[in-house]
Amino acid sequence: MQELLLRDWAVVAVDLEQSASAEARIAPIAGDVTQEQTWDRAMAAAATLGVLTGVVNNAGIQGSGGKLVDTELAEHRRVVSVNVDSTFLGVRAGLRHLQRGGSVVNIASNAASRGVPRYGSYVAAKHAVVGLTRTAALEGARKGIRVNAVCPGPTQTRIMDAVSRSFSADDPDEITRRMQAANPSGRFADPLEVARAVAWLLGDEASYVNGASLAVDGGLTSA
Repeated sequence: MQELLLRDWAVVAVDLEQSASAEARIAPIAGDVTQEQTWDRAMAAAATLGVLTGVVNNAGIQGSGGKLVDTELAEHRRVVSVNVDSTFLGVRAGLRHLQRGGSVVNIASNAASRGVPRYGSYVAAKHAVVGLTRTAALEGARKGIRVNAVCPGPTQTRIMDAVSRSFSADDPDEITRRMQAANPSGRFADPLEVARAVAWLLGDEASYVNGASLAVDGGLTSA
């Protein structure tokens, strides 16, 4: 991620558990991003670093995986809360605290434009993220605040490992190979490829991009 740090950003990074950072410009804090008080603390921490210029809403869970008919309401609500409530609070914080020229980037998914069997709650949540993005883009435009979404396809992360296992606990590697073969690019994304798209939307290079949902999926949604 060194190439992203070269942009000279100071970053407040929020996660459920606080971890140490070797990079002086990253200030980690512990908190639940589905809770308002966490965002209050994050904005306060950002204010100590300088002028807030960007907010990235990256929290997300895919859920346990299962047909809608078998999904418990509590599980559905958990998936929606982490994916949607956190994005709502992050967008709202951005609209309240960003200066003119600021940018909010929401991490949605290519599942925001299609259905995915066994992951109905996740699909519904990511559709909601895109809807929030479009509405916030309209409300922030006159303030000079841009709001966009990045819609990654399958990316080489722990989430994709869990998805493969949910389809076949006995041979998740075979599921992974099949999913990769189904992508026009023949592979999953590297997380850095998604991060580069986020960095572009945060920066001045994307100064006239607002309300967009940028697919970073190797062409999967075009197939």
